[in-house]
Amino acid sequence: MVRKRKKKQKPLLDIVIPVHGRFDLLSECLMALPDACGDIPYQVILVDNGSPEDEAKDFYPYLGEGITVIKNKENLGFPRACNQGANKGRAPLLLHLNSDVLMDRGSIEEMVRELDDPKIGIVGAKLVFPEFAGELNAQIRPSGKIQHVGLATNIRGEFIHVYVGWSADNPRVLAVRDVYAVTGAALMTRRSIWKKAGGFNEAYGRGTYEDVDFSLTIREMGYNIIVAQKATGVHYTGATAEHYRLAYHLSQNRMIFLAKWQDRLNYTEWKTW
Repeated sequence: MVRKRKKKQKPLLDIVIPVHGRFDLLSECLMALPDACGDIPYQVILVDNGSPEDEAKDFYPYLGEGITVIKNKENLGFPRACNQGANKGRAPLLLHLNSDVLMDRGSIEEMVRELDDPKIGIVGAKLVFPEFAGELNAQIRPSGKIQHVGLATNIRGEFIHVYVGWSADNPRVLAVRDVYAVTGAALMTRRSIWKKAGGFNEAYGRGTYEDVDFSLTIREMGYNIIVAQKATGVHYTGATAEHYRLAYHLSQNRMIFLAKWQDRLNYTEWKTW
């Protein structure tokens, strides 16, 4: 049963969801939010990044009330879409959520609770691959195993997902809390911190590295970054990109990132493995 949202409450949390098609997954993402948020008053801001018109026309007229929609005529990229959505809201807390992430019951409520600690600047979630990947390549997405429980850097300064492919209840996975960075697929922060940091860096174009760039910026501001173990969800990684054959400039964005951060990166992998 889907929990009914309480009406006429000032939002504590703005949930910003960039969208480019795949309205099947977006529908599931939205349906999961009431239970995931529990008693937390929230509002949803969808930023449509140039979705195919024939798909969009079959979705938005039936969306219902209470959700703000920003429509871009073309795909302006994940970082810019997140900034657009964040600028539209006013709530003191901000959650950036991928449209292909389905948060579990109470998970967003748990992330909000973690931000009661003023030392914490970013809260991430523990995400697993779907049990049934469908058209996605299951060989690189082991069913039901860890997709994200924080990011670390290896000795070459490359960012890696720690314990990717491990069981979610493995004791070493469960021990993870403080991390170097988290994915932008489910990233919560305070609006005040977001504004001081300047949001996501739009130099990363369509996306990748903007989340680690933001994480390191927040870390330099003196805040801690954590993964809330009780905040869990399923992440259909690559569902949109593979369906629409979207290309991401990984090498270019890595160079942009290193030009800014290479002399300040820490080798953190050894702390986790």
